[in-house]
Amino acid sequence: MKNLRFILLLILLTAASAWGAEKTVVAEGLLLDGVAGVVRKVDKVDVWQFIPTEATELSDETPVAANKPLSLLPCSVLEQITTLAGDETEIEVRLWALYTEYNQHNYLYCVFFLPMSSQPAPADEDKNNDASKEKEESIIPSDILRQIRSNTTPDLKRFEQVAKVTGDVNLIGKAGYLKQAGKLKYFQPDAFGRKVDPNQYRLLPCAMLKTAERSMTQSPGRKRYNVSGLVTVYKGRRYILMRRAVRTHTHGNFTP
Repeated sequence: MKNLRFILLLILLTAASAWGAEKTVVAEGLLLDGVAGVVRKVDKVDVWQFIPTEATELSDETPVAANKPLSLLPCSVLEQITTLAGDETEIEVRLWALYTEYNQHNYLYCVFFLPMSSQPAPADEDKNNDASKEKEESIIPSDILRQIRSNTTPDLKRFEQVAKVTGDVNLIGKAGYLKQAGKLKYFQPDAFGRKVDPNQYRLLPCAMLKTAERSMTQSPGRKRYNVSGLVTVYKGRRYILMRRAVRTHTHGNFTP
């Protein structure tokens, strides 16, 4: 009986270890740096994943397995990719993207991509292709790539660099409210009756969103925040990848 219990315990520990290895979470802010793969639509919904066709390592030697799907966040660069794909449900690309992390799951915020041909090159073109690849990887200015490649926690300066590449907007210190309607979570700017921003910004999954949710749970009710992050547009809808969400306080004045 003891032997049977030992065997069952060993099986459970082995399974837990394997599951933990498979569920390795990449630190937020690391860059997927020009990795080849396929961007593929999930079933018939407007959700896309990136599937690397080659194993690689991130800047902190974190391995990225081949053929493991990574969910892509709605953003302007993803819209460029899907537009290029047209009616097809997948497209081969070389992708640069920032990792985000939310509830122990990783997502990718696309920064830049290059379409790739699916046709193999003749042997005598290998040297030309190598030179072409070097040229492709230098399209993003080197000073911006150095900033994006940093494996430190992303700050507003780094988001400014990403905005230069993507055309997105680096929002800094915008006051408003974090709200939720069903499963939809969004940021609603407010300006105390002055020129109020009518736009709503859907919140993209990231570590800052999780932190803001904890703050909202601890202090329920209508609370104002100063929000900073990357604002992007996907198919006419505005989204924000938050970097900061700082609770504001009235200190006895008439502001809410």
